[in-house]
Amino acid sequence: MRVLLQVFGLVCLTVGVRADNWEDITADKDIQLTQSSATSLIKHLDDALPNISVDKVVADVNHQMTVKDGRYQWPATKDDDLFDSESWYPQGISSSVDAGDSKYNKNHLFLVSWYAKKDKEKGARISFINTSVSPPKYRHVLLVEPSGTSSKPSFKSVEVHAGGIAWYGNLLYVQDTDHGARLFDVDHIYKVKDGDGVGRQQDGSYHAYGYKYVLPQVRRYTSHGHPKGHDFTYSCLALDRTSNPNSIVFGEYYHAADGDWSRVARFDLDSDTKLFKVNKDNVATASKVFHHGEHRVQGAITVEGRYFLSQSNGDDDSDIIGFTPGEKNSKQYRILPPGSEDLTYDNETETLWTLTEHAGARYLIGTPIKNISS
Repeated sequence: MRVLLQVFGLVCLTVGVRADNWEDITADKDIQLTQSSATSLIKHLDDALPNISVDKVVADVNHQMTVKDGRYQWPATKDDDLFDSESWYPQGISSSVDAGDSKYNKNHLFLVSWYAKKDKEKGARISFINTSVSPPKYRHVLLVEPSGTSSKPSFKSVEVHAGGIAWYGNLLYVQDTDHGARLFDVDHIYKVKDGDGVGRQQDGSYHAYGYKYVLPQVRRYTSHGHPKGHDFTYSCLALDRTSNPNSIVFGEYYHAADGDWSRVARFDLDSDTKLFKVNKDNVATASKVFHHGEHRVQGAITVEGRYFLSQSNGDDDSDIIGFTPGEKNSKQYRILPPGSEDLTYDNETETLWTLTEHAGARYLIGTPIKNISS
């Protein structure tokens, strides 16, 4: 059951035209990320644990969502209350369309990232959501970072905000606020035993805070300092499959009191390796950077050259800011519920998707791109 959901079922309304504050600062060449080598511990975890495919995880979904008022809604039951939970907060969104397979072996999938707000040591997790079944069903998978030794490989939780994700081929890019991004490989999902701990236990078994599956980090990207004294804040990220080459766009979150440093930065991808394009020193340099000065940016994406930002407004409805380089003004569309976060684009149905984080109002929401492109 794959459905096209429209925001509130309404036609999008332009509520503001803003002066052109967008400035192309690509020539500064000062936003860079260094690519790490692949961790050698993956092969040892492969030997120690059952390696489970995405298909098997999807076949083992154990929770369900509802479709209400044209939106996917997280459950609000006594046994499963993600709709109102204060323990975990949803942040990032991507899909099997981003991965390159709109129907991942006949199933359309969303991936949603969460960070642990209450028990921070649990880090972050990913929900694998199958929207091809009715009702939509999902399972959480814990993000982990390999640790230990080759003879006793282990893993630990990953304490990141996970404010944006992008599924590209076998790799899942996860935002890491002060550093850049972490990469996880969906070709290496491990099944572990039920238990309260995390990683390798004294008896040789593996636990993951009660989660059945873990998704391991395989690489990371770390930032270089900004020479003008303002490091880029990697607040969100999204994949652009409409660009040539494909690329990932990062956005920055700033409050008004923090100043007007907000930027968006694009990094080009290698279609073969699925990694950022790097130089001989394994450094990736942003191929396009705009300073825009918008505040409270929770999501950023480009589609066919047009930039879209999701902007939160506290308890008020959220905005989409749209801008095409060369235009005189950007446009503001107040179309989203409070707490809008990351963005992803389905180029087959031409739909822009987001999700909301506020407890008591948590949804996955899509709107046709044509409604916010004029």
